[in-house]
Amino acid sequence: MISKEILKDKFRGAILGCFLGDSFGAGFEGMSPDRAISRLGTLSEKYGRTYTDDTDMTLALAESIIESGKVDPEDIARKFSQFCDLTRGYGMGTIQAVLALRRGAPWHEVSRIVFEKGSFGNGAAMRVSPVGVFFHHDFEALRKAAMDQANITHTHPLGQWGAVMQASSVGMALAQDPKRPFKKEEMLIELREILWPGPVEYQKALNQMETIFSQSGKIEAKEVVRRLGNGIEAYRSVPTASYIALTYSPDFQDAIRTSISLGGDTDTIAGMVGAIVGAHVGERCLPVEWMEQLEEGPRGYSFARDLAGRLFETWCEMAKP
Repeated sequence: MISKEILKDKFRGAILGCFLGDSFGAGFEGMSPDRAISRLGTLSEKYGRTYTDDTDMTLALAESIIESGKVDPEDIARKFSQFCDLTRGYGMGTIQAVLALRRGAPWHEVSRIVFEKGSFGNGAAMRVSPVGVFFHHDFEALRKAAMDQANITHTHPLGQWGAVMQASSVGMALAQDPKRPFKKEEMLIELREILWPGPVEYQKALNQMETIFSQSGKIEAKEVVRRLGNGIEAYRSVPTASYIALTYSPDFQDAIRTSISLGGDTDTIAGMVGAIVGAHVGERCLPVEWMEQLEEGPRGYSFARDLAGRLFETWCEMAKP
């Protein structure tokens, strides 16, 4: 049984872990694995680290859950409209969706603005960690909540189920003993059951993960990219994040360095890895020297830390543990 004190620390670890991974991974986005690996030394340099759209949307989603006590797509869309800072590296599709919301478009219509059949990108997964921690005690509710928040911007099944996989990984990590490595085999079985109704691409990715774990556990960056991916597509990045988190946690810095070494969509993959590992080890095990570099300001580090604490208090009120 995890104490409330440790659970609160894990809530903070998930939100701040996303913040860290996103902020440290942002400077490597679009690089090849070779280029990213050659520049990993810059992670030891100390300067202000700024977050991107990944953390920006995560904070807005957390605010909505706190105020609503649930996942309410209409309220989440309102928060996106109100708080999303479109200068933080948003993709064109999300920019158009947010601008449509600001013009008064109904939330359930904006997802079709750019992609007629819906987006299968990882945007709904990158922001979903608040759902993972808030519904960690009820995976049926977690799956529905992850889908509901995804529907605002991602109506394609690959985008939606990517959000389910990421939220589930965060939720499972929250329940794990922070002093022990992940129970990989058990978590893979649970993920397989949760994702069974979804697209086959996620089952294939879980097969790859199972094979890797049975053979060696750790593979080189280029091999991770070949077998699991490093792109913006949800099915080519969310399983990658789960694999890295399961492999390298509880070493947060090693997990983030490995995420970045893949190149490609480094801020999002590192942000998702950070959320999972952070949910596992909690805030107290996050690297202090990295957190000291995170940006402050009205919606910076202190705001995010306080928000995570308020999300935990809201969960306590709703779940009555």
